[in-house]
Amino acid sequence: MEKPVSFYSEGKRIFANLSLPREGAPGVLFSHGLEGSKDGTKWLILASRLSDSGYASLRFSYRGCGEVPERSEGDPRDSTLTERIKDYRTAIAYLQGTRANPERLGVIGSSFGGMTALAAHDPRVKVIVCLATPSRMPEMLGGVAAAQKDSEWVEFRGGRLQRSIYEDTARYNICEAVKDIRCPLLIIHGGADEVVLVDNAHDIYRSASEPKRLVVVEGGNHSFTEPDHLERVVVLVLEWLDRYL
Repeated sequence: MEKPVSFYSEGKRIFANLSLPREGAPGVLFSHGLEGSKDGTKWLILASRLSDSGYASLRFSYRGCGEVPERSEGDPRDSTLTERIKDYRTAIAYLQGTRANPERLGVIGSSFGGMTALAAHDPRVKVIVCLATPSRMPEMLGGVAAAQKDSEWVEFRGGRLQRSIYEDTARYNICEAVKDIRCPLLIIHGGADEVVLVDNAHDIYRSASEPKRLVVVEGGNHSFTEPDHLERVVVLVLEWLDRYL
């Protein structure tokens, strides 16, 4: 059974939900995407399915994310990759302090949450699963970026981001960070991802050390919203965790 919990990261209260089916269970941290939260559909399903399989899990909302009354404290504009890495590491420490097994910890990161896990490459993590994760920030539209150099927003093909988040993340070389990761890495990407193109997954895979696996879910979109696609993701995740965690 899940229970609501919270912890503090740099003085900001972070809201979370902890599932602990048994004492000593291996623990899995959920790291959501840029505009997501701990309460996304796939996280609710994953938490339930992992619990049924004997895994503890902690799903949390990064600073400034989530819905009232469980919106984590902080300004969303300050939720850069650098700041999220701080929240991520604090969440790992919190999970290790529960009755889950502190030596058997895995992470599932989606999109920007996957980037966070890769950029942090925390040695406490023994298994990483990346869902629809970018290997790089998309290039800004040159003319638009120049015209909006004083704006808090920058535009790129497919959308726009707050300049602070974009410029901070662009400082990180995700593929170089992946080369330093020494734990099993599963990469799952939708073949029809309209937000993060599938070549990002191939970039990450080429940079990773063994053991590694790349699975492209044909027809899958960025969030794996089709039930069949999400079920495929859940099965792949459980197989990987059972094998390496």
